[in-house]
Amino acid sequence: MSGPGGVPQAQDELQLLERVFIRLGCAETDEQLQEAVSKFLPPVLLKLTSQNEGVRKKVMELLVHINKRIKNNHNIQLPVEALLLQYQDPMATSFVINFTIIYLKMGFPRLPLEKQAELVPSVLAGIESKPTSHQDSLLLMIMPVLGEVAKIAPTEPEKKRSVLGLCEKPSVAKVLYSFMFDYLLLPYGSHPSLKPADPKVEGCKVPAGLSEYGWKRVAGEAVPASETVETTKTGIVKFLGTGLLPEMEVALHLMIGAADTRHGVASAADTQNRQLSGVIDWNDPELVRKLYSLFLGTLVIKDRPTTKQEHKRIPSNTRIRLKLMPVLLKSREAAMQFPSCIQVTFDLLFGTSGNSNAKLKMMAVNFVHQIIFHCPEHRLSPIGAVILSALTRLVNEEKDNPKLRGSCYVAIGKLGLKLPALVNKDVSMIQTFFDAMSTEDSDTQMSVQEALGLMAPAFRQIEQANRKFIEAIVATYIEKEEKQVRLVAVQYAGEVFPHDNVATRYTLLIGAGDVKDDVAKASQAALYAAVKKANNPDLHHKRKDEESGPILPDFMEMLMYLMDKSSIRLKSSFKVIVGDVTLPFPVTVGSQMCDYIRLCLWNSAGVLPSKEMLVTPEHEAPKVGRYLKKVMGEGSGKKKDLVIKYVELAENLLRASGGMQQALALLHGVGSNPAEIAPRYEKKMDWFKFLLNNTKEELRETVAMIYGLVAAILNKPDFEKALKDLTRSMKEKQLEYQHGAVLAIGNSFGRRILLARMKDPKQQFSDWRIYKDSCQLLIQQLDSPQNLLIGSGCLALAELGRCGPLPLPDTSDSDSSDQSKMSLITKLLALVKSNKTSMRIRERAALAAGSMCLGDVNFPHRRVLLESFIELASEVKDVELHFTIGDALVHCALGPLSPAARDVWTVSEEEFSPLETGVGAEELEWLVSQLTDKLTRSTHPNIKQASCLWLLALVKHCMSQAAVQAKLLAIQDAFMGLLGDNNDLVQDAASKGIGIVYEACTEDQRDGMVNNLLDSLLGKKPQEVKKVNEETKVFQEGELGKIPSGGNMSTYKELCSLATDMGQPDLVYKFMHLANYNATWNSKRGAAFGFSTIASKAGDQLEPHLPKIIPKLYRYQFDPTPRIQQSMSSIWSALVPESTKTVDKFLPQILAELQKELTSAQWRVRESCCSGLTDLLRGRTLDEALDTLTLLWQDIFRVMDDIKESVRVAAAKTAQSLSRVSIKMCDVSCGAKSGEAAVKAILPPLLEKGLTSTVSEVRAVCLATLMKVTKSAGPLLAPHLGILIPALLEATGEMEGQQLNYISTRLAVDQDVQEKLDSARMAASRSTPTMECVNYVLQYVDSNVLALLVPRLVDIIRGNPSIVSRGGAAHVVTTLTHQCPLDLQAFTGKLLSAFLTGLSDRNPAVRISYAGCIGHLMRTAKDSSKEKLFNKLRAWYMEKEDDASRAAVAFTFQAVNRHNPDVMKAYASSAMPIAFLAMHEEKNETNTDVLEVWEEVWLDGTPGSEGGIRLYQTEIMDLLPQALGSNQWPVKAQAARAIGTVATKLGGTIQAGVQKKLVELLLCGLEGRTWTGKECLLRSLADIATSGAELMVANMKEEMGILVEALLKECRKQKLEYRVIALESTGTILSELKLDRFKDIYEIVAEHLPKSTDEDKENGSKEDMEDQESSQKQLELQFGILTCLGLAWPENKETAEAYLGKVVDHLETMAQNTTRKNQLAIVKCLANVMKNWKIPVDLAANQAPKDACGEIFSKIAKIISTLLLIPKYAQLRTETLQVLSQAIKLLVESKSSDLVNLFKDEITRSLDGVIKDLGSDPNTKDTARDLKTALNNLTENKN
Repeated sequence: MSGPGGVPQAQDELQLLERVFIRLGCAETDEQLQEAVSKFLPPVLLKLTSQNEGVRKKVMELLVHINKRIKNNHNIQLPVEALLLQYQDPMATSFVINFTIIYLKMGFPRLPLEKQAELVPSVLAGIESKPTSHQDSLLLMIMPVLGEVAKIAPTEPEKKRSVLGLCEKPSVAKVLYSFMFDYLLLPYGSHPSLKPADPKVEGCKVPAGLSEYGWKRVAGEAVPASETVETTKTGIVKFLGTGLLPEMEVALHLMIGAADTRHGVASAADTQNRQLSGVIDWNDPELVRKLYSLFLGTLVIKDRPTTKQEHKRIPSNTRIRLKLMPVLLKSREAAMQFPSCIQVTFDLLFGTSGNSNAKLKMMAVNFVHQIIFHCPEHRLSPIGAVILSALTRLVNEEKDNPKLRGSCYVAIGKLGLKLPALVNKDVSMIQTFFDAMSTEDSDTQMSVQEALGLMAPAFRQIEQANRKFIEAIVATYIEKEEKQVRLVAVQYAGEVFPHDNVATRYTLLIGAGDVKDDVAKASQAALYAAVKKANNPDLHHKRKDEESGPILPDFMEMLMYLMDKSSIRLKSSFKVIVGDVTLPFPVTVGSQMCDYIRLCLWNSAGVLPSKEMLVTPEHEAPKVGRYLKKVMGEGSGKKKDLVIKYVELAENLLRASGGMQQALALLHGVGSNPAEIAPRYEKKMDWFKFLLNNTKEELRETVAMIYGLVAAILNKPDFEKALKDLTRSMKEKQLEYQHGAVLAIGNSFGRRILLARMKDPKQQFSDWRIYKDSCQLLIQQLDSPQNLLIGSGCLALAELGRCGPLPLPDTSDSDSSDQSKMSLITKLLALVKSNKTSMRIRERAALAAGSMCLGDVNFPHRRVLLESFIELASEVKDVELHFTIGDALVHCALGPLSPAARDVWTVSEEEFSPLETGVGAEELEWLVSQLTDKLTRSTHPNIKQASCLWLLALVKHCMSQAAVQAKLLAIQDAFMGLLGDNNDLVQDAASKGIGIVYEACTEDQRDGMVNNLLDSLLGKKPQEVKKVNEETKVFQEGELGKIPSGGNMSTYKELCSLATDMGQPDLVYKFMHLANYNATWNSKRGAAFGFSTIASKAGDQLEPHLPKIIPKLYRYQFDPTPRIQQSMSSIWSALVPESTKTVDKFLPQILAELQKELTSAQWRVRESCCSGLTDLLRGRTLDEALDTLTLLWQDIFRVMDDIKESVRVAAAKTAQSLSRVSIKMCDVSCGAKSGEAAVKAILPPLLEKGLTSTVSEVRAVCLATLMKVTKSAGPLLAPHLGILIPALLEATGEMEGQQLNYISTRLAVDQDVQEKLDSARMAASRSTPTMECVNYVLQYVDSNVLALLVPRLVDIIRGNPSIVSRGGAAHVVTTLTHQCPLDLQAFTGKLLSAFLTGLSDRNPAVRISYAGCIGHLMRTAKDSSKEKLFNKLRAWYMEKEDDASRAAVAFTFQAVNRHNPDVMKAYASSAMPIAFLAMHEEKNETNTDVLEVWEEVWLDGTPGSEGGIRLYQTEIMDLLPQALGSNQWPVKAQAARAIGTVATKLGGTIQAGVQKKLVELLLCGLEGRTWTGKECLLRSLADIATSGAELMVANMKEEMGILVEALLKECRKQKLEYRVIALESTGTILSELKLDRFKDIYEIVAEHLPKSTDEDKENGSKEDMEDQESSQKQLELQFGILTCLGLAWPENKETAEAYLGKVVDHLETMAQNTTRKNQLAIVKCLANVMKNWKIPVDLAANQAPKDACGEIFSKIAKIISTLLLIPKYAQLRTETLQVLSQAIKLLVESKSSDLVNLFKDEITRSLDGVIKDLGSDPNTKDTARDLKTALNNLTENKN
């Protein structure tokens, strides 16, 4: 220090240091040395900043001395906390810091482990902005302690993150994470100082994962023991898992720990990893970047800043990589971070560092899969070729690892699928892969197959040459032995090539007949995929431009290719020989070819083919025939030859194997072009005849049709010969042949007669003998016992009847056995009616009967047939039979006019013209009338079903007939009447009928019909409901339960009865409503069926109405009634071709409809709306309908509380869907603008309706939604936080329930218990979901939010009834003080005001919470606010009378002191005097905790009691008068006690003025009447006198008289307790100040002291007996008097002599009859008297004094003797023996033997009693013996 004062100051410092040296040198024990070092080390270190060289040298000497003594003595603790504070001081110089850290590092490990753990946060706080070397050494110092920190970590989540204080110190956090990271990587037994074993190696090798710098900093100065490192690492791992640090920051540390070589560390890390598995987001880009950095080490990247050599990390080793790879594999982000993902892959697969193994290589390939899967194409394209080359290399090199190679194959496949250009240019890869399918082992084959399958789509767009190459490949490999190879060939043929590619269709046909079922199925699926798709009804609505290419190849092209291949194969080894037939393909393949060629034929002929058509070759046969005729006439006969070859192929296949596919193909070929093909088989009739004996029924039927086609073109002799041959063989052959022959006869005659009639309609066959015989033969079959023959007879007769009139008479005589048309009909109808006959025969019989009318224009029994069928209606239930009879009725009604009478092979239905005209329409008219007027109106279910189906058949087939056209209105009415039927089928049929009627209507009629149905569906038209009468079935039996009488209740009559029995007849109206509603639904169901059919036909007309129809229709689809649901779905399917697009188009209208009907009065509607909404929201967001979204939330909350359970369940599901949609819409990652609008729409209903709902389910879904919305919306919530946070706080309170509130209120009598309960409630509420939301969103609070938020928070703080809500609000404010202190500054005043008001709350927990919050708010408060607060609190304490308010002040001061000590320090002059005064409140059971708080505030704010009083003496002295002047007695008493403490603590050092002022204050307070606590004034006066007697004597000479008079005045007060204390205090003061006012005292107390006369004793006894209570008070007063007399006994000789006799006399009198307490007071009083008593010197000369002394000694002896004999009171005996000792001394001084003898005689007996008393203490006995000896010696000497 410069200047004139520098040298003296340096001298002072040197002297101080010298004194410290001496203190240290004098310290002999460890304890003394520790005390000295703890006291002087920190200030000595500060002296290093001195500018004087001598001082610095002296400090260094001193430090060297300290080091020598403590370095190796680990028992000596250093002042670590003080050193830490010094180290953290920002003003400290680097010199001081460098020395301080030395002692910190020395002292810290010496502390107990628990203390070290406590200091870790302080150490971390201290390393901020310190040199790196310091940071490293301190972090290394605390590493072993982290395990202990983990043990003492708090359990509350909100406290965990604040324990270490790293939130505010990101730089420190970063250093700590880095250090722990490196430490966990430190190998055991590793140190940079250790030399490598190989002398050639220069320097040590840096361990894996570490840099050279990182290794050195965590290794420390010496080689650490492996066990120590293991323990430390385990502790670090446990510390990382406690939640003290963010999980994302420690994720990688734990992965390293899990890879540790020691089991203890690895298992601990695994445990923590499992606990954190759901929390860590491995898709976080920053975390993935760190992971790659550890994995690969520091990479040198071009154009990037270079890293210093010592900071470069070494790549991780195999052990760590095995832990890291599973994480990389499940991370999407890891697969997308280039180039790191590729570097990892190549390092593991081809790296030379040795940090890989087989398992890691497998993982690397799996990682390639992830890269391919997750990377978008534009990111993958640049590196695709590199990945492909790597995978190909692995496939070629890793021959010993089939699993790895298999995975590589699949990866190549995935790569090809993602980047087609990589693989489709070089088709040789396909060749390689196909070869691999044959050469690889079975597991790898599967992988290759998968790869080829994945790559297949990549080859769709390739060059023609390459396409040919692949065609050749698949054609080759379809013939391979390996099934997998064939499967892949099929896949490529199907996926790569279009459906009209002939070569690959051939390949697929080969596969379709494969012996392996899965190959065959795959081939068939590929072949027919396009056909199946084309026949999908959902695709009919697609526009033509959306349709795909051709579905099948051209018939002739396909046929040509097949025939070429066939001819080649017949000459090769591929040919197949079956019996005597040589085939180019196996029969299975040939069968598939037959089917496929036929479909190609239909397709080329202009017919949309389907697989279902294969069994009906006659379908569109005329069109096919024309096509074949056309192509066979082209190309100079080549094409004709091809067709013939195809038919021959089918024939050969049929010869080889009797299969249906080849039989149908042959039939198709012959039937489609009979003129060309049939003649070729005239010579092969015997073969056909042979086939008629086949065991398969359907094959015999097919062959019979072929036989008929061929036989019909034979010349008449040959025909008759063939037929006779058939007939003749029937009797000889078995049943199957008979069946086939019957069918062949029917088909042959039918075909021949039809062809003849087509040439000449007038031609007659009734006289053709063979025909008549054959007909009789067929009729005979109807009587056969074999169903097979009956069925064949029916079919054959039906065919004969269809083709022409039967050669039978119309009728026959009843006696005749000849058959007639009438008898045949009768037989057939009998079969139809028979329930014993199979349904199949009944149907065939009905059809045969109807067919009789088709070929016979003059059939006489048409009416009979019609009537007979109608009669059957009530007996037949079977639907199929009804349909068949319907067709038969049409045949009867139309006769030859029916298209069924045409030649199905050559004449189409549209081209058909009847062979004969003039048939009467009367039957048709009659039938229509019967159906519309009678049958459809029947109530019989069978008749209703039959009539509906028959009428449907009529309108379907006879619509062009005039008879039907004339009856359209009647038909429509009939169908409309059937729409309301309960039978689904009837409804469906009626709706189809309406559709057909609609088609036949004129345009005007069509409009009217559509309008009617629309009105019905939209509810505008009154529903056609069934009228309820007594027999109406409202409910199905058993639905409602039982009536009291026991029967099922379902009719109206029973409903009335039930309502009457219940005593509530008006309930019948409710049941009526239900009954009508039931009928209404049925009617609406009917409307739906009708509408669905019309809608599919009338799309154009309905287009303008779609916006109205679609919303309602959408809702109806979800109706809880299955029938309505099904019907509405069918309408939807007909009307809406693309459901998703339509719903998207009409989304606003649908939403509006659902929202409107969501609160409908009908539960069905509500439930359907809920289900509809759930479906609608799947996969959609409602960004375009935000207004509706708000309403939906409001309504769904209502419906969740519905009266009906099913509605509630549906609403709950809808709420979940709404929740998911809302969360998705609010996601900030989907766009800030849309997200902000969504938040604005969603939050109000959730907060206003949801959280406040009384329904637990509503609150639950609302909370779950809010929690996820807060997470997804993030910063978008900012504008709404002003509403959101208060709403969540209020919801927290409401969710708690009323029970706890009730308990809390009941416990209010015990404030302590109530406070504990309510504090627990507040703490628990912070972990509720609502508060978690609040805590999360607080990060988005800013000044704009605060402007809205603070007023609402203030409202909650001031007036919310829930303490949990108020506590939550306080918690929010506390968090805000840390999070946005600057923004909060402007609002702190309002908040402070609210909290201050809340400090007077009745609830103690709320007061404490608010007080804590005020403490935090001090951080942001303005100076004026702080000053107001402290003034307010001071005024509160002084003025408010209730304990609660004062306690609140205490807790507020405590909070300010804890959270913002700097503020408390600034306003200590205001707070500390209050704390000092408050500490002196009288202690009782209720205020113990509060007094402890006050003591904490005082001790934290002062350097100690004495120091604090001195520091704040002025303020305290200002406060005390105010307190003493208070109107409240407890405050006056407090002030008095405080004055006593001031006096006691300051003692003799108190300033004279202060002492005088204190006395004056107390004297002033003594004035006036007595009040509770006034005695404290007296005690404090006594304390002043005791602690500063000399000063007081000198200081208050003039006021002494006033003081004494005031005291004497108080001694005269009536109140006993007060008077006792007044006497004691007065005695003390007189004693201390040595004042002789005994006379005054004695005069005051004399009247209360007993006299020695007997009279007085008697009087006293009488008084005692009269008033025991008064006596007790008298004894208490006597105690005070005795104490006072003893203390006030004068040193003045005259006064003492004047009152000695009187006092001793009083003492003697009282000693015998008083309490033990008073006896002890007597002894003490006597001791004071004897202490000051001087025996006259001339005692022997003067008799008078001698007598007086003798009398006094006699009384003293009696007193002593009396008191010694009192047993079991050790203190009394001890004190009495001391008095005896004083008496003996006085006797020695008196030198009078008479006095001695007198005394001895009285005392000896009592001494003997003490000595002999077994209960006496040994010390007491010894004293008694000594005194007895002394007394005996004294006697002897006197003698």
